Amino acid sequence: MSEPTQTPAAPSINVSEEVRKKYPELVELIKASQSMTNEERQYWVDVLLIMSEDQIQNLRGILANEKKQVDEANQKLKTGMGEEESKVKIHFDEIRYRERKKMLRETEIKSESEEKQNEAALLEEIGKM
Repeated sequence: MSEPTQTPAAPSINVSEEVRKKYPELVELIKASQSMTNEERQYWVDVLLIMSEDQIQNLRGILANEKKQVDEANQKLKTGMGEEESKVKIHFDEIRYRERKKMLRETEIKSESEEKQNEAALLEEIGKM
């Protein structure tokens, strides 16, 4: 058996070359597991060579299911965040629309007022004639 080496993804997990060659995908699932501590990860890597095929298949199934659930949860989170961002953007656009509408209305009122003043001034001049 070759000397255990440290994996780059989980520095405290030592995986022998034999385990790495025989169970590469399982080692990656173990390292990626979010439900295990580093000590638990090390334990599972250490016992892989003495586990029965049924036990290995069960472990693989459990870890693959965990990975699938984590991936689905991350996707839902990402989608949910995108939806929230859209809602915020729509709300923000609505606020900007209302502000612009208010400014246009104020400009219109000011223009109408100036127009009435100009009209009154013209009528006054005409009346002086």
